[in-house]
Amino acid sequence: MELLSSVGGIIVALLAFGVLIMVHEIGHLVAAKRSGVRVDEFWIGMGPKLLSRQVGETLYCLRLLPIGGACVMEGEDGDDGTVSERAFSKASRPRRFLILVAGVLMNFLLGFVILLFILPGAQDGKMVVPTLDGFYEGFQYEGEDGLMVGDTLLEIDGYRIHMRSDVEPAMAQGQDDGVYDILVRRDGREVLIEDLPLQANVEVDGQMRYGLHFATEEITLPLRFSTAFWNSVSLARMIWDSLGMLVSGEVGVDQLSGPVGVTAVMSQTAQASIQSFLYLVAFMSINLGVMNLLPIPGLDGGRLLFLIVEAIRRKPLEPRLEGYVNAAGLVLLLGLMVYVTGNDVLRLFTA
Repeated sequence: MELLSSVGGIIVALLAFGVLIMVHEIGHLVAAKRSGVRVDEFWIGMGPKLLSRQVGETLYCLRLLPIGGACVMEGEDGDDGTVSERAFSKASRPRRFLILVAGVLMNFLLGFVILLFILPGAQDGKMVVPTLDGFYEGFQYEGEDGLMVGDTLLEIDGYRIHMRSDVEPAMAQGQDDGVYDILVRRDGREVLIEDLPLQANVEVDGQMRYGLHFATEEITLPLRFSTAFWNSVSLARMIWDSLGMLVSGEVGVDQLSGPVGVTAVMSQTAQASIQSFLYLVAFMSINLGVMNLLPIPGLDGGRLLFLIVEAIRRKPLEPRLEGYVNAAGLVLLLGLMVYVTGNDVLRLFTA
C-alpha cells in the first residue's frame, strides 16, 4: 500500500507538472492563432514522440518527458526573407508582445485560480486579517503611542501588508535591532508609529511571539478574491527575493532543484494533503511565470528583451544574431538543468 501510494504520488506530481507546462504553451498557442500567426508545431514534453496529430496547419505532439514544451511559430527567430506574411516576425510589435507574455499570464492566472479555490489560511468560513483585536498578556506597547485594538497594519518598515501572513516576513526584516516603523489605519486615518521596539518575548501556546492577536472576518466574495490575489503577489515576491539571494551569493546554485527534485517534493506533498499539494502547484505555476519573464536568452523574457531593443532601434536585430543568442541561451539552460538534475539524484540517494 505504501509503495502504491508513493507511485501514485509520483504520477500525480508528473501530471501536475505537465499541466503547468501545457497551460503555459496553450497561452502562446491561443495568442498566436488569435493574432493570425502560423503555428507549425505544438508539443508538450520533451524527448521521443508518443502521439502526434495534424490539425489544420499545426502538428500537435505529446512527448515522453513532461519537463518542457513548445509552441513553434513560423519565423519566431527572425525574418530571413523566406517566411510568409503570417510569420511571427511579420506580426506587429504589440501582437508579438502579447504572444510572448501570454504563457506567463496563463501561469499567473492558474496560480490565482488555485489559490482562489483553496484559500490558504481559511478556517470554518473565516479568514484571519491584519487587524488587531487584542494583545496577549505581557505585551508592553499598547496605547496611542503604540498599537491599539482596531489598528489595521498597512506597512512595517516599508514592507506592504496586505494579509495576515505578510506580518512575519515584514518583521523578519527588522530582526537585527527589533525596532520598527509601523503604518496603521486607525479610526479611518493613517497613523505612522515610529521606532516601536517589538520583540518576540510573549509566550503563546509554548512559543515566543510578539503578543499581537489578530481579528477574523467572514469570508465574502471580495475578501476571497483579494486574498487570492495578494497570495499570488506574495508568492511572486518570495520567488523574486529568492532570485536576489541567488544573484547575491546568499544561496548557492547547488541548492537549486530541477524536475527530479520538484517531482519528489510534489509527490510527498500529494501523499500528505491535497490542499498542500494544490498550494504547491499554485506556487510552481507562479514560479514558472516569474522565471520565464527573466531576460535570459531562450526564455520568453529574453525574447521580450529583443523586442524592446527592436522598439528602441525602430528596426529588428539581425535574425542570425538573435537565433545564435537564443540557441546559446538554450544550451546554457539545458546545461543548468543537467547540473541541478544531477544534484537532485544525489540528494535522493543520500537522503
